[in-house]
Amino acid sequence: MTRGRQPPSLLSMKRWKRYGAALTAAWLALAPPSARAALPVDWGRVAERDLQAIHDILATSHPAMVVQRDAAPFRAWLENGWTEAKKLLPQVKDPISYFDLLTFYAGGFRDSHIGVNAVPGTPQGGRTFQWPGFSVAWTGTAYAVTDHPADKRLPPAGAQLTTCDDSPADALTRDRQGRRGVNIDLEPRRRAAAYWLLWSTEGLFLPPLKACVFRLPDGTARSYPLTYRAAEPIDISAASPTSTHARFGVERWGPDGWWIGAPDMQDEREWRRLLAAVKMHREALRHARTVVIDLRGNDGGDSGYAETLAKLLWEPELVDADRPNLGPVVYRATQMNRDTMAANLKTVETATTLSDEARTLRALVKRYDDAIAAGQASFTETAENPAPTHPAHRPINPMRGQMILLTDGTCTSACLDLMDLFQAMPNVRQAGAETGADTIFMEMTRTPLPSGYAGLHFGHKAWVDRPRGSNISYKPAPALTWTGSPADDAGERKWLAGAVGP
Repeated sequence: MTRGRQPPSLLSMKRWKRYGAALTAAWLALAPPSARAALPVDWGRVAERDLQAIHDILATSHPAMVVQRDAAPFRAWLENGWTEAKKLLPQVKDPISYFDLLTFYAGGFRDSHIGVNAVPGTPQGGRTFQWPGFSVAWTGTAYAVTDHPADKRLPPAGAQLTTCDDSPADALTRDRQGRRGVNIDLEPRRRAAAYWLLWSTEGLFLPPLKACVFRLPDGTARSYPLTYRAAEPIDISAASPTSTHARFGVERWGPDGWWIGAPDMQDEREWRRLLAAVKMHREALRHARTVVIDLRGNDGGDSGYAETLAKLLWEPELVDADRPNLGPVVYRATQMNRDTMAANLKTVETATTLSDEARTLRALVKRYDDAIAAGQASFTETAENPAPTHPAHRPINPMRGQMILLTDGTCTSACLDLMDLFQAMPNVRQAGAETGADTIFMEMTRTPLPSGYAGLHFGHKAWVDRPRGSNISYKPAPALTWTGSPADDAGERKWLAGAVGP
């Protein structure tokens, strides 16, 4: 993932998606051939070896081992989670349980930049989903049954879950969803994963639930036995939460507002068009009463687009004066991380238009080489604009009205970098729903695991002084929080028009 706009003295990873894609392709190419996949596999032994590799790679190459800030949860799970994962090894019998075990360990770090992925050609085993004929949704205070076809054997819509098999709902959630790497302390993640809380999924090391107690709409409590059946694609589709994604573009919004859609930070062609449109309408945008930046569905990519957009709207002088102080960056100096940078450099050197990036990467690879040769576990680079410039005469704010950042729970990675920067600017407010979150450890190293069936990715640097700490989200004020359906685009736009006020 692209993280944090960086200066020439660091790694200016504006094009991390492209650089990362080249490295991803390298380890994806290690997929086991079909002939090998057809041979009998001792999945327990494969899982044990790959689990050991994940532990050792993270212990030797992750920056949380050489910095103090936000490192304690990582270090604790590195060992405790490894111990817990090894207890599950006897249950690994097939590719489904193999991947579930690796996901359990990697997801337990509660870091959106640590994860495992299957490589093409890996046998998947045909995972099946069993469900009790209904789903639940997180309301913010409880899990409530969602609408389903009338059936008196099932709890009615609106009934709130209290316990299952004598386990309180919260404990049940932490166990069952935590095993899939869901951090339920983050509201968007809890909401997104709620629908399958009571489902039974092959390979999750969790037996099907027998009975659950619900508080009915009339206040009474009743226990319902759960009878599982195969979940058809239509069942999964109907139960999965849907949401609106922004659409690229710049358009008028009402008589005195403008709407800028930015659904991702990856599509270079679309961003080129978007920035050109912003430049074309810049004076009108600056004189508008309200400008909405629609970030719904934006899960990051190239954080450089945020910098460019901000400077178009506010001018570089004001952006540089108000930007947050990100502080220095600590890089974990290992051969694996160094090779990631070298692979990125090789990709960039083939593009004649990226000479600045090539120089930056070349300098960073040298820093890695020097640190490794000297036996250093890390090295530190000073961030560009480490603090606001605080000029003697504050630059004039050319944006006459208010700016609204419309968000949802998918806003992660570089989308959060945009939030960091834009929230520091004058007259900016957040609306919509709470964003996702990340950690201070970012910019991916990707490496295949010994079996060749999966690859591991993790962040190789740490923003040790970033104002926003690890797993901290952005939440709109209550008056600007959208409580309707995330799929209701028209309703949310109408609500926002009234909520932002004059």
